[in-house]
Amino acid sequence: MGDILGKTNRVMKTTRVGWAVLAAFLWVVGDGCDSGGGGTGGSPGTAGIDISGSWSGAYVAPGIEIPLTAKIRQSGDAVIIKTSKDGVGNLLTGSMNAEGHLTLVDAYDGETWTSFGPVSEHYIRIRDYLYRPKPGEDEPPEQDIILHR
Repeated sequence: MGDILGKTNRVMKTTRVGWAVLAAFLWVVGDGCDSGGGGTGGSPGTAGIDISGSWSGAYVAPGIEIPLTAKIRQSGDAVIIKTSKDGVGNLLTGSMNAEGHLTLVDAYDGETWTSFGPVSEHYIRIRDYLYRPKPGEDEPPEQDIILHR
């Protein structure tokens, strides 16, 4: 049983990374997103929140804070975030639900990032736990990308 679950998890992670790679390709073919600072480069989805455009902020993890910039492309509920950070957190693809919550997959490692509550047209915070919580542990350490404009 454990072997089957392990194979299933690997297939699911590979599929998520595959979708992220496809989204990256579409990003390049689609000519990125607008270079303006406001939400003029896309169309808001069911939440009615337009997050397309240029952002600034930071990648934050225990003992680390790295300034970064980001460009967000949005088409309805579909979202692509491309940051200036290398490695983890460089390219995130996913969607925004009707309540304004983001669920994204990191193209680097296939990990799922989620927003810290609903996002706004001026502030986004997404996070990924650094490891699975241990039994009895409240919350493990996390890495965050915090964006504003």
